[in-house]
Amino acid sequence: MGDEAIDPEVAYEALSAGARLALLRNPEGIMPPQFIGQVMTVCGQECVAGISGGADPVPQMAVLQGPLSEYLSQCRCVLDAWWISLTPQLRAVIRCREAVPESLTLQLPKHTPWTAVSTPCSHLLVRDYLELQATGLELM
Repeated sequence: MGDEAIDPEVAYEALSAGARLALLRNPEGIMPPQFIGQVMTVCGQECVAGISGGADPVPQMAVLQGPLSEYLSQCRCVLDAWWISLTPQLRAVIRCREAVPESLTLQLPKHTPWTAVSTPCSHLLVRDYLELQATGLELM
């Protein structure tokens, strides 16, 4: 993408599902090596701080930095706060991917991340977050 500023939401959506989930799981940590090249292609080399070995242009270890990292960190903060605000029963329903019982439907409007004004996240990012929660890959 060169020197132009990237739109973090567009960049996130351009990544593969595996890369999105890995980065969302740990937006400020070391990214899995299999996604470094993809992130560099989508976001540009300046979005990756890495340690290279030899003549290989793709770093062996890398950390996401810049607009995408900031976007994911901000979204994770908002979504983690939202997740903590849910009742244990509602979290269990989401994790099991069950239909929400009628007794809990009244709680959902105030607990839906898409309706929260402060949620800066795309629908895809929220869906990925819920996927990580549902599959038991703890984010917190």
